[in-house]
Amino acid sequence: MKEHICVLLASVFLLTAACFLPPSEVEQCDAVVYPPATSHPPALHIEGQYFKDPLGRVVLLRGVNATGDAKVPPFMPLADSSLLDPLPAWGVNVIRLVLTWEAFEPQRCRYDENYLDYYERVVDAAAERDIYVIVDFHQDAYSRFSVHGCGEGFPAWAVSSAVPLATPNNSQACANWGIMMTLNLRHHTTWNHFHSDRELARTRFLDMLTAVADRMAPHPNVIGYDIINEPWGTNRELLSLYEKAAVVIRSRHPEAILFVSPHALVSDIAASNMSRPSFDNFAYAPHFYDSNIWLSNAWRGNDPGRRLNQHLNKAGEWDVPMLLGEFGGEPDTANIEGYIEAIYRWLDARFIGGTQWCYTPGWTEHAKDGWNGEDFSIVDNLGNIRANFMPRPYPQKTAGIPISFVRSEDGFTYLWENNPTLGETELFVPPDYMAGKVLTVQAPADGGGDCVQSAQIIRCQITENGEVSVVVGAP
Repeated sequence: MKEHICVLLASVFLLTAACFLPPSEVEQCDAVVYPPATSHPPALHIEGQYFKDPLGRVVLLRGVNATGDAKVPPFMPLADSSLLDPLPAWGVNVIRLVLTWEAFEPQRCRYDENYLDYYERVVDAAAERDIYVIVDFHQDAYSRFSVHGCGEGFPAWAVSSAVPLATPNNSQACANWGIMMTLNLRHHTTWNHFHSDRELARTRFLDMLTAVADRMAPHPNVIGYDIINEPWGTNRELLSLYEKAAVVIRSRHPEAILFVSPHALVSDIAASNMSRPSFDNFAYAPHFYDSNIWLSNAWRGNDPGRRLNQHLNKAGEWDVPMLLGEFGGEPDTANIEGYIEAIYRWLDARFIGGTQWCYTPGWTEHAKDGWNGEDFSIVDNLGNIRANFMPRPYPQKTAGIPISFVRSEDGFTYLWENNPTLGETELFVPPDYMAGKVLTVQAPADGGGDCVQSAQIIRCQITENGEVSVVVGAP
């Protein structure tokens, strides 16, 4: 959700009081008995504020969210696996893959395994293209059956019985859904009842997480789970949900990284004061959308680092990596190129990963991203890259500790503290990026080795400890 549209309405979040009606009869679901979980060597794990691969190399995650139209029926926009083909050439090494609870459990206690079969095929297709997957349990405004039919995510039966069901809409008429959601007392009632588990919706949500993790655990490229997208609730409620979610997910996928998101309004209008979860092997995964851009449809050069630094401070406080789970902008925004570049430069300077919203190959001129008239897709209906995205070079895997990465119009300079026992350092370069440029390597005085470009990866095998610099630029 692009919660920046709520910037002037944040105080309405205090309207969390709900009318408590006697709970209705709730269907009890049969308990699922799972065999003991099997641990698998993780493709990535957390060490301090870095993601690391099995060799111990620092991995920088850069990718996209997929897809905007996965929020609405038929919920399966990537059935053609070839739609993932362009991503590796753009430097995408991770996708935050939308999973919609409504699609998987449209009726209480009745899983649609066809949907999870589809999801699993996309995961496999990503693996074939060397792309990691973050399972994104996505919702905005709770459900398509709430907030005037403008939400998505949770099934109709998970909406509180104290709230009349809405008819799903998700058309251009829902363009201001963020304002609708923030002002809608029934929306707050629904979240209040969810967190109190008044009608066992939260219990069933945790059961659903367990079932999904059981299916995803055997897939090495599934590095982890974003527990819930842009949730509502108090910090205490969210922390309680995350603690319980961590237990059930790791009961099936013990080595999974968990991605922890703050409250939906913690983006451009508030800083998170959530306490650190008790579990480990997790990342802080906030979102960022500049409210000024929405209000003016233009970027006027204001520094996105002001808010992003607050997010990074929270990750530092917890001593975990930060992944910017969502950011982006509509291509018709004035100076959108400059705005997106400013965010990527901030990410580059701090070795922070990010997944831009969004890659929607099913984009159309009429339906846009396919949900509420949003138009954030980085590609058009022909698969052409739009003004809000371009492939950029970056250090994907570092055999040692990153020191600095600086891009210019002519190229880039990367400096790291090399550890030869960890193998090669790998840098991604876009197609044709090296044309007219030269590659220069400065290794430790007593060291050997070199950097060699192979397709879109520059591989550096340096034989000694110490600082190494790679410079790509004009002759």
